[in-house]
Amino acid sequence: MTQARAAWVIAAWSACATAQAQDLAASGGRSPAVLLLQALLSLAVVVGVIYVAYFGLRRLSERQLGADAEGPLRMVQAKHLGGDRWLYVVRVGRRTLVVGGASGHVTPVADLGESLAGSDETDEPPR
Repeated sequence: MTQARAAWVIAAWSACATAQAQDLAASGGRSPAVLLLQALLSLAVVVGVIYVAYFGLRRLSERQLGADAEGPLRMVQAKHLGGDRWLYVVRVGRRTLVVGGASGHVTPVADLGESLAGSDETDEPPR
């Protein structure tokens, strides 16, 4: 039984060696280390192109939509009411609005006017 196993190991090893020699010949005689380096560099180029495209398109879409971190619209607070329902306190310019949101729609709840416009987000809400 050990002679049969040894013969099988030798056959498998020779098949692997033959396949490796064929791969080496097909690759133009380059070593596996060179092929690995080439594959890693190609992967780095592809990841770099994806990275540049992602951030470039993101920046372009922000410009087109007019998104600005210093714009007039800010969310002051959000409260989850359960399920898919939320309650938001939103500041638009100097006005403060309370808005309810659920699946697929937004409903104005209250207009607080300029009552909270002078307060900071870190302050306690009025009681």
